[in-house]
Amino acid sequence: MRTFIAIDVNDEVKKQASEVIEKLMRRGFGASWVSEENLHLTLFFLGEVTEQKVSEIAEHLCRRVRGFPSFSFTVKGFGYFRRGKAPRVFWLGVENADRLNRLYEELRNELSHHGFSFEEKFIPHITIGRVKYYPDKWEKLVEDIDFSPVEVAVDSFKIYSSTLTPSGPIYRALYECHFEGGLIRHG
Repeated sequence: MRTFIAIDVNDEVKKQASEVIEKLMRRGFGASWVSEENLHLTLFFLGEVTEQKVSEIAEHLCRRVRGFPSFSFTVKGFGYFRRGKAPRVFWLGVENADRLNRLYEELRNELSHHGFSFEEKFIPHITIGRVKYYPDKWEKLVEDIDFSPVEVAVDSFKIYSSTLTPSGPIYRALYECHFEGGLIRHG
């Protein structure tokens, strides 16, 4: 099954994301927009992994971060990744990410023991849309997009399965790992 590791965001981030998406749509952008219930901060995309391997990884990761201090980060600013001159992905930015980066490194080190490798640099962000089409002079149309910063408290992460469907992906939480030492298996 397709799996990824992520941190959930709070309702305030979901509200801000919906408002930004609405502005972009009104300005002529088309994208595969991320629904509120699917918004998250991806730590790792693991790809196709067997159920048994996911279970094993969940136990090891949870053991690795037992006692990791709870922390928060700030969701602030709008940005995009581009391909050539075209926007490819719209996202909300993340600041105050020192502990988030440390968590990423801990998980990355553990995942490397299980045969995973990740080449790209970790750029924490919350994807809100994968761009399908955009208006001319699109850069001018996104210059003023902003929102009030939102604090997100973190004391756990989840491992999700992702099923692709014509109407968008369906994410299902498989495991949740709390820093205080609890691994929860979801139905």
